Amino acid sequence: MTIRTTGVRAVMLAAVVAVTGASAWAQTAPEPVVKVPANVLSVSEIESRLGAQGIKVKEIEVRDLIAEVEGYDAQGREVEMVIDRRSGEMLSHEYDDDHKAKRK
Repeated sequence: MTIRTTGVRAVMLAAVVAVTGASAWAQTAPEPVVKVPANVLSVSEIESRLGAQGIKVKEIEVRDLIAEVEGYDAQGREVEMVIDRRSGEMLSHEYDDDHKAKRK
């Protein structure tokens, strides 16, 4: 058996196949799952802990289990810190001033 489609019928058939195929694929395609360990500090928890130490947070950048924090200490000095999100430990603490004095 031969099916012939010409002109408008061919375009309509192609459109129906494309839409049906796309919707069927969208229903079966798995969504990517990003798993965040339950035991890590959130951005708000980090900001809260640093605020209790007198640090005003300007920016927090999260990279996996590390948080890079920029802000100002109680004396108004600009400070950059690296925080371990699992333990809350400050891994590095650097004042961003003319001397670039590195402290821990």
